[in-house]
Amino acid sequence: TALCDTSNVNSTYLSNHTIQEFWNDNDEDFDIDDESVVLYLQLNMRYPKYAARCKILMNHAHLNMAPLLQWELKFLPLAVRWFERAKSCTTLSIDDYNHTDYRRRVLEESEEVFQSRALTALYEFIRGMTEKVLERRDELALVAACDDKIAMVKEESDRKITQLEDENKRLRGILKSMRNALDKALKE
Repeated sequence: TALCDTSNVNSTYLSNHTIQEFWNDNDEDFDIDDESVVLYLQLNMRYPKYAARCKILMNHAHLNMAPLLQWELKFLPLAVRWFERAKSCTTLSIDDYNHTDYRRRVLEESEEVFQSRALTALYEFIRGMTEKVLERRDELALVAACDDKIAMVKEESDRKITQLEDENKRLRGILKSMRNALDKALKE
């Protein structure tokens, strides 16, 4: 599994893509019986730039886009670019395990199948974003309701302040007339 841990996409990505051959201390040739190990070694040796992408595509037919939703639409251009770069895995070839004079493609799928995988993954990503938008819409509705309540409270508060200011003016007027009446009575 050091060459390609297939437990999940992230583990595959973090696998070793630099090992190119095995040898033993006895200087004796030895055969590797596992076809996938030979495939991964050839991939690492011949196409180190594409090894991680190709191993991901070879071992994960369905790419779960849900973990990437945390980056929202910012991630979409990166996902598109990743698939554009990974497309070369459909054209790369290596020696066949059973017939060394025969070459085979690294990723045994047509360009149409690859394109379908890419579009499916991107569709799932966009669909997941829609769910996020709907969640946000509910959050926004709650915020809007709170904003409405705050506006109503502020409006009520402003109305009461205006009433108090009016009452204050009325009482000042009454006080002023009483002072005037008192001053007039004291002068007489």
